Order: sequence, then structure tokens, then C-alpha cells
Amino acid sequence: MKKVLVITYYWPPSGGPGIQRIIKFIRYFPSLGWQPIVLTVEKGDYPAIDETLVHKIPPECLVYRTPVWEPYDIYRKLTGKSKSEKIPTYVLNPSQQDSLPEKLAKWIRAKFFIPDARIGWFPYAIRKGVEIITREKIDIIYSSSPPHTVQLIAKYLAKKTNVKWVADFRDPWSEAFWVAELQKEGLVKKINIALEKSVLRQANAVTTVTDAIRDMLSHKVANRYEIIHNGFEQLFNQPVKSQRFIILFFGYLNKYQNWEPLCQAVARLPDAIRTNVELRFIGKVFEDFKSSFQKYQHLNLVFQDYLPHQELMEFAQQASILFRPLSTMAYASGAIGAKMFDYLALRKPILAIGEKDSVVGEVLHETQSGEIFETHEIENIANYIKTIYQQWEKYGYVILEEHPHLERYRTETNVQKLVDLFEEVLK
Repeated sequence: MKKVLVITYYWPPSGGPGIQRIIKFIRYFPSLGWQPIVLTVEKGDYPAIDETLVHKIPPECLVYRTPVWEPYDIYRKLTGKSKSEKIPTYVLNPSQQDSLPEKLAKWIRAKFFIPDARIGWFPYAIRKGVEIITREKIDIIYSSSPPHTVQLIAKYLAKKTNVKWVADFRDPWSEAFWVAELQKEGLVKKINIALEKSVLRQANAVTTVTDAIRDMLSHKVANRYEIIHNGFEQLFNQPVKSQRFIILFFGYLNKYQNWEPLCQAVARLPDAIRTNVELRFIGKVFEDFKSSFQKYQHLNLVFQDYLPHQELMEFAQQASILFRPLSTMAYASGAIGAKMFDYLALRKPILAIGEKDSVVGEVLHETQSGEIFETHEIENIANYIKTIYQQWEKYGYVILEEHPHLERYRTETNVQKLVDLFEEVLK
């Protein structure tokens, strides 16, 4: 069995979207002839915890952990937050409600932590990485980011040991909104872009999640680029009845996602329907949105903290509609997001809001999994909700049929594609 060194910051007990791609891929590596050997951190400052993911690690997987230094405890002290409070990945982005200590903390993050706040892992990871590669006789390195510090670690190790390397980008680097906001101009931005280009130049191949991110990266540096979707492992297509008509969003609702058209549409529904509609948000919500939600207090709004992934998927089967607000960032029309594959697996109608010619819009059309609306189409959104409501009112649940085009989004299909790439890189 060949050996792949997987370099990832996110690893159980970490939860959230950042770990889903890696944990899914690693589950399939052994059956495809590859032993996964993981290099990760000992005690990461994770934005969410999901202890149940430990049970998804295959027995063939070896895990090496190293210490890591991170700035989040300093941030907590500066801002008066408790040591146990989880810090969302994007919390260090500017907010209108920032206090002076928060502004100071974010300025320090922007100027001194390049490419990201995980750079303190670099010295520990390269020492352990060289040891692992020598001891385990690693065939190939596979690094998945963000955080993009992971790519700098992989770049160093690949050059030091002369081992082939595939770099995986789940999100853009310098164009990502949490980077673009913090490092808008000047020397810091130039350094970040130079680091990004050096990674793209040295990697033997680059994988990413959509055509748009691939094009974004390939315009900077020519290399071999492959699209590998996160995928889903199983369909949750058994009907589950619910006493309420639930429109569900889960994940992180960031400042660039336009949620308000949904609330406006629900507010227009007839009283007999609206009183049965529950708008449930599971996960984190951008701080500035909380005051905006106040004007929709007459709606049945429910906000709930992060749930372990399996528990989340079980609860989500009670939903009648899954809400997918697209980001308004420039690259967002070409993004799909890890959450989308969970949405597809649930076989519930997906109500997306954003550009109709986006990748999300294409996937919804291709798999007949829902509809996408522009932000001004409030009446059309309300009518769509009414149509789905009628199905729920008749049966007590809403479920979509399986579609043949879903096959290309299965995890197993995509891991096979990734393993084929490993083999080609090694030739």
C-alpha cells in the first residue's frame, strides 16, 4: 500500500466544514490502495467541536500531532472573552460593532500573521514532517487549505525531502473575503500574493473545488489543476415527518450572504401559512446581523449553536426547505461550498438566493434539487415557498427523488479521481 502524508490543521475533535472534505477522503484512501498518514496539531483552537468524527477515522490511518502556537488567547484577553469561548474562523474580520481592543487585535492579525493566524504551527510541523517522511517512507504529500499556512508547510517539506506534492485549495487564497478585508493593500498584500504564487509554482499538481477557483489560480501560475468535489457519502432520502414547516440554514452566515430576501418573502405569506413556518439557523451568525434580525421578530426565527455533523444531518431531515444564500463577493458565483453537498444529500428542495448563472444555480438545475432567485424576486420566493408548503401540508414531509446526475457528486467518485491524480504525479 502506498503512503500519502495528509497535512491538515483541521482534524477530530475539530468540527465544522473545514474538516468534512479531508475526513471523507481519508475514509476511502485505504480501499483504493493508499494508507493515509496525517500531520496535524495537538490542541487546535477550533471554531467548532465534533467528537463523533473520531469514529470516522479508518483503522489504517496513522495520526501525528505537534504543538502549535496560536494568537487566539491573546485576542480573547484583549477583547475580554472567556478562555473557553470558541472563536469563529472569520471573527477577525472587520465589523461595525468592533470595540477599540477588537480593532487593535484585528490590526495585529492583519499586519503580523501572514498568511493567517495558524502560521505559529509552521516550525513544529516542518520538524515533525521531515521525521514522518523519513520514518514512514512517504510516497506523496497532500495538503489541504485553508488555513494556507498548511501549504507553506507542505512546500517546505516537498522541497526538503524531494517528495511529490499535491496542493488542495478548498477556498481561494488572496481573494478570500477574510484575507481581502484584512490585507487590502501595501506590503502585506504583496507578501501574501507572492507566497501564494510560490506554492502554485512548486506543487506538482493543484486540486480545488470549482472551475472558478481553478481559473483564479491558473491565471496566476500555470500548473496542472483538477476539480475534486467534496461530495456526499450517502443520500438521506427517507421521509421524516415534522410538525412544523422548517426552512433550515446551517453553517456560518457571513457578512456577504444576503439572508433578508427570505425573511421578506416569509413575511408576505398568508397568516395561515406564515404561523406554521419556522426559520431555523444552526451555527454562527455574523455579529452585525443580530440587530437586523430584530425587525423580523414577528416571524418564527430560531437560532441554534453548532451541532455535531451526524446529529445535524439527522435533524435536517425534518426540514422542508434548505436555505442557501450565496455570497456577494466577486468570486462567489463560482463557489459551491462544502455545505452544498450536505444539502444535496438531504434531498430537500434548496432555496438559493444569488446570481442565477452561478455554479450553485447550475448544480440545482442539473440535479433538479431546487431553485435560485435574485435578491429582488421577493414575490417569486414567496410563491416557491407556498408551492413546497402545499406538499408538506398534504404529506407531512417533503422529499425529492434521486437524480442520476447526483452520481458525479458522490465522495467515492471524487476520491477515485484524486487517487488517479496521485498515481499520475508519481509517474
